Amino acid sequence: MKIVIIGGGKVGYAIASQLTSEGHNITLVDQDRAVTERIEDTLDCMALCGSGATVEVMRAADVPNSDLLIACTAQDELNMLCCVFAKKLGCGNAIARVRTPAYAQQMYLLKDGLSLSTTMNPELTAAREMFRLMEIPGVLKRDSFASGRVEIVEVISRPGDPLDGTKLMDLQKKIKCKALVGAVQRGDDTYIPDGSFTLRAGDKVYICAPATELVHILRAIGEYRKKARRVLLIGGSRVAEYLVEMLLRAGTAVKLIESDRSKAELFAQRFPQAMVLCADGTNEHVLQEENAGDMDAVALMTGRDEQNLILSMYVGSLGVPQLMTQVDHTEFGCLIQDPHNHLISPKQLCADEMVRYVRALQNTDGSSVVTLHHLAGGKVDALEFNVTASCKGKGRMLKDIKLKPNILIACINRMGKIIIPGGLDTMEAGDTVVVITASSRVIVDLNDIFADEG
Repeated sequence: MKIVIIGGGKVGYAIASQLTSEGHNITLVDQDRAVTERIEDTLDCMALCGSGATVEVMRAADVPNSDLLIACTAQDELNMLCCVFAKKLGCGNAIARVRTPAYAQQMYLLKDGLSLSTTMNPELTAAREMFRLMEIPGVLKRDSFASGRVEIVEVISRPGDPLDGTKLMDLQKKIKCKALVGAVQRGDDTYIPDGSFTLRAGDKVYICAPATELVHILRAIGEYRKKARRVLLIGGSRVAEYLVEMLLRAGTAVKLIESDRSKAELFAQRFPQAMVLCADGTNEHVLQEENAGDMDAVALMTGRDEQNLILSMYVGSLGVPQLMTQVDHTEFGCLIQDPHNHLISPKQLCADEMVRYVRALQNTDGSSVVTLHHLAGGKVDALEFNVTASCKGKGRMLKDIKLKPNILIACINRMGKIIIPGGLDTMEAGDTVVVITASSRVIVDLNDIFADEG
């Protein structure tokens, strides 16, 4: 697809990086020549220096003949203006990055009025990710499918627990629940396993199961813990603004530490139910005085990766059960060894959303990607597809269908009924299915998973 991205900052760069790796024709526009030069040096795409809100630059970027424009500068109003111009020029689809909470709350009005295909809000997406993890602290990662009816959760197999030494064909009998292991990460190796695969202590295990069974599964494998009731946030970022609202709505006791007095006062005025302190949240004595070690969860979002990472290692040493560390550079993740420390990258979450959206646009048959999540550090993709009348495997028992290597059908959603499939199950038109595959294989259409049977 031909895609134009306006804005080459952290989010724009991350989106361009992922979409170029999937083979799309990308043109990126930014007003800073140093930014465009860096992009041309590091990514396989074209970069133009200029204002993306001018018709002249849009024509130079060939916006009128593009399939999609993504406006992700730091200014919401500029992004929306770019989308209006792009649609007027004939661009097929336009997406605006909208970060301001006031705008986010009225996007249902703005989308129609501005002819936006959709919007993206990296900070809101990151806050939702943190909130979901705090709801079920026993998992390392949690991804939803089938409108929230299905979850794929990441857990660690520990020595002597019910997962350690279990063959996957025996797992359901052992935990007394319908579930399927879609992927296993063992050291540097990643597997999409079959029933003969045996789990070991230390494995990162990705379990697909109905959302209603999730708590039962975590109890069965010894990973269940009650959701966070007392949460400390360090840093009054925009992510924190969204997260505080979600936590208070859920009845969670929230304490926020912000060193900037004007920011702290704004938080205190907007969220009177929260305890807001104007202090240096990176100071050891402040954290001790505020009993950071007694919290159920701590979220670190100071705005600086290095500060967040160092702070997370210190707070982790206090025995806090769950940590959320906001980072822009996910490569720093190798510094974190604590499995209960979740690295949350707004730009990466946003890039993943854009990849899902673009894959859906590529397919006009109706069996396009509904949901896309990356597992095992990006080595595995979990994709949800619509099953249409043109699906090659429709109506056939799964045991009679030959799939391409390293592909697994993990779940079938039939009108809200969740099926963890066996060999006798079938895919029918109107279903959605969750497919797990190595991320090196780009799948756009459900028919891409079937092996040739000639």
